[in-house]
Amino acid sequence: AGQFARGPQASRFYLQCPLDTAVEEWTDDRIWEEIEARFGEPVTAKGPITSKTLVPLRSVVYAPMSYGRLYLLGDAAHIVPPMSAKGMNLALHDADVFATAVCKQVKEQDAGLLEAYSATCLKHVWNYQAYAAWFTDLMHDAGDVSYHGEFRRSLARAEFERLYDSETANRLFGEFLTGLN
Repeated sequence: AGQFARGPQASRFYLQCPLDTAVEEWTDDRIWEEIEARFGEPVTAKGPITSKTLVPLRSVVYAPMSYGRLYLLGDAAHIVPPMSAKGMNLALHDADVFATAVCKQVKEQDAGLLEAYSATCLKHVWNYQAYAAWFTDLMHDAGDVSYHGEFRRSLARAEFERLYDSETANRLFGEFLTGLN
């Protein structure tokens, strides 16, 4: 399970569940019970659940991201699991690279950037995919003791502590994320 703040009054929660589960099986009470069980502590501020969606945690990359005069951007070219919160960043990066390339083609009749569009974006996309795979694995394996056992659960908790409690790790992680942009 994971919680991501969406401002001072709202959060988005992710709960891992079997793919054949129906949304109707997840009542508000069941969701809050699962969140408390997976977090290992009571949730003191329970609010209304305004949206429930089952989302497969998958990664997809189409390469090349262009064919002739057809260019793929954003989710049409690549999908990252929502847990990583990187989809919009990737789409905006694609749009920036594409717009710059189109402007250069129109203003200078130079197609070099358009020809390099796919390779330029894919380097960035694969860096994000690596982060998304790592973060999704960390988040979803961390609480499921049946998946890899207590040893894996303890390793995941140690990774979280190192990630969020260490000044050095926070600085390096921040630099890593900055490097992805």
